[in-house]
Amino acid sequence: MDWSRTKSIFIIVFSILNIFLYSLYVDRYTEAENYSKLSEPAVDARLEIDNITYPADLGADPEEEPYISGTRMALTKENVPAENARVTVTEEYLLNVVLDEPIRIGDELNKESLEAFLSSTVFEGDEYILWDIVQEENRAVFFQVIEGKTLYHSDSGKVTLFWNDEGEAVRYEQTMFTDLVENAQSKKLISQKRAIETLYQNSILQQNSEVTSVNLGYSVYVAVSEETRMFLPTWRVVVKLEDGTTADYYVNAVKDGVIEFKAPEEEGSE
Repeated sequence: MDWSRTKSIFIIVFSILNIFLYSLYVDRYTEAENYSKLSEPAVDARLEIDNITYPADLGADPEEEPYISGTRMALTKENVPAENARVTVTEEYLLNVVLDEPIRIGDELNKESLEAFLSSTVFEGDEYILWDIVQEENRAVFFQVIEGKTLYHSDSGKVTLFWNDEGEAVRYEQTMFTDLVENAQSKKLISQKRAIETLYQNSILQQNSEVTSVNLGYSVYVAVSEETRMFLPTWRVVVKLEDGTTADYYVNAVKDGVIEFKAPEEEGSE
């Protein structure tokens, strides 16, 4: 008997058997996966069951946006347009301005009057957008706009304005990013719908709530150096809750995943 030939035949037979068994395993595994997917209700169906609604006109095709880097600006007294003001700078980047004579903001304290005041009175004031008015504290918060999009919740890119009971501005604090540079390669973004699904799958969206808008902005992603930050495209999802209040949630528009802002946010908030 030619044992060498017999050994070769056994090796070939066992190899074929292994291939067959592996193919059978893959088929069974795929069938199980497909069954699991089919038996699990689609996200849309589960959203409907929980009575969570969203706008019907969400963008269908994912956009493309670049990462952007910016440098914290070292502000000085030269960056204060007002002539009669007391100016101090904290740690190079935070400008504190106290007006010697209060300045009337407008007939009403609203988005238009506050943004107009900022544009005319604060250094590069038209580079900020109103974010919040806290009436009980007589203050408003403005976030810096990066390439036409809001930079969410960065202490290094905002203005806080304070006024007296007569509606006159008395002081403000300012920080700013400068030397903005777009990454050479844009990134494909997840869709607005996917951002909603991400929040739902992370058990963040509550029953009987309404997603009112999904807007694209930026958030600080990582500190490149002591002065430089990298900004990440970020979906802001605004939700009206069952009790009538609203809540903001944020989703990484490139890699997916929920963003929770922490202090200090400049260390990265992925």
